[in-house]
Amino acid sequence: MRIASFLISFVALAAGISFAQLAPEPQMADVKLMQDTTTNQPMKMDFSKPLTGISDPGILFSHFSNKPLLIYYFSPKCPHCQRHFPEIQNLMKEYEKDGLTGIAIGLGGGIKKNDIRLFIDQFHAVIPVFQDADGKFGPSYGTGYIPVVYLVQKDGTFYRYETLNEANMNHLRSTLNKMLKK
Repeated sequence: MRIASFLISFVALAAGISFAQLAPEPQMADVKLMQDTTTNQPMKMDFSKPLTGISDPGILFSHFSNKPLLIYYFSPKCPHCQRHFPEIQNLMKEYEKDGLTGIAIGLGGGIKKNDIRLFIDQFHAVIPVFQDADGKFGPSYGTGYIPVVYLVQKDGTFYRYETLNEANMNHLRSTLNKMLKK
């Protein structure tokens, strides 16, 4: 009886090991630092870009230079932006204790400040929120699609995550862990 029990336990253990070995590795995107196409050197975030503080009208974009920064570029009326904002804000809060700062930048164009204020209220934004009112940020770093996430390193170089799929989110977390030595 003891041998049969042992064999059943052994077979169950062996089956568990083989299933664990078959589990796929999490997908990881190959996201590179953004490059300046004219110099083939890493681009740097320009913190002198004119952004309008919405959640705090007195705050300047330049306040966030020289520190690890996660930027969520969005439109308050975009369903994809609305869906991903809570996840990105939670990620920002999770890494805040390790030195990460997070902000959001809403589109300019036909978007009104009040649209962004409604977004802040509806999605309980606790991070600083700006607006690209003059349309200078998007054309410099954008893809034409939203939402976009930028992970800016202390030296101003940055990664751009054009989609918020699992592979990109895994890369983002991995890069944050390395940057912040978590």
